[in-house]
Amino acid sequence: MKKYILPNEVNWYRANMHCHSTISDGSLTIEEIKDAYKSQGYSVVAYTDHEIVLDHSDLNDDDFLAITSSEYSITESLASVPSATGSKGNNPWSRKKTVHLCIYSKDPHNEFQPGADDDSFRWVQGGIHTGKNKCDGYHREYTKESINETIKRCNEAGFLVQLNHPNWSLNDRRDYEGLEGLWGLEILNYATELLTGAEYCPYIYDDMVRCGMHKLHCTMGDDNHNRDKSLTQSFGGSTFIGAKELKYDQIISALEKGEFYCASGKNPPRIKSLYVEDNVIKIDCTEATDIIVTGYGRSWQNVTGNFITHAEFPLRLNDVFFRITVRDMYGNNAHTNYYKVKDFYEEIKQ
Repeated sequence: MKKYILPNEVNWYRANMHCHSTISDGSLTIEEIKDAYKSQGYSVVAYTDHEIVLDHSDLNDDDFLAITSSEYSITESLASVPSATGSKGNNPWSRKKTVHLCIYSKDPHNEFQPGADDDSFRWVQGGIHTGKNKCDGYHREYTKESINETIKRCNEAGFLVQLNHPNWSLNDRRDYEGLEGLWGLEILNYATELLTGAEYCPYIYDDMVRCGMHKLHCTMGDDNHNRDKSLTQSFGGSTFIGAKELKYDQIISALEKGEFYCASGKNPPRIKSLYVEDNVIKIDCTEATDIIVTGYGRSWQNVTGNFITHAEFPLRLNDVFFRITVRDMYGNNAHTNYYKVKDFYEEIKQ
């Protein structure tokens, strides 16, 4: 009996889950972003402009869907940043810890801004928030308690909450252990990876799951600002969402249930099918050089070669959790979420 890990008989919609426009600090308008991403085969863009939730459903058509979303920041004060006495070009800002959260509304028309006060709109250009976006008056502070309160308020207001670019944010286990209510982690931030070479971080996803966040999902996004009006920061971090139709409720439902995978590269590897049959994980994909099953802890299985399009691995109870990586000849990677082994393991009667 087949138990599908990724949904079967659905359409796969390519999405950019992290995006900035001229509404905050991007250089392209929302319409220019739509045109650019549609031209590259994308169907979904989450317009996560800083500190403001906006409904862009007027952009929607049969082949394109805008997710109502935003990116929140919670940053420590300069007074708490260690000094770099004697160093040239001392820049305390570069050492300030921060938390950036993408929030995705389950309701496309929900422009309420949970966990925010009037000062939150400092990023927004042209006063677009005036009289349109209500906030609940909560003042965010860089403490574990305040971050969790912000996540809680977002969840209660109907938003999925994702932790973004943990390396750029200087996050380590002390920062993310104990966070509650997160839906996802951004394991590739393409723009920051281009700039720093340090924002591809599936190992942080592994560590967060080991910290007890067993329901955490993983995505990739561009975080495209494209400040020179080029598209160099676009099309490198994608999330592929499985749904019957390109409708808001179906896309959000698929995201909420984890019916997606993410992949790097402008022409990323694709997972065609993924299921368990007779306690064997079976995967079909585009041409790959490596297919890897990562378990919970120091546990893995892998196949390597040229032009691999199918692989099978025994489902092992001792792995507890597992996720799949597909790597192509260009070093691009497709990643699934973590899954519980027991959800797919079948006691076979002899």
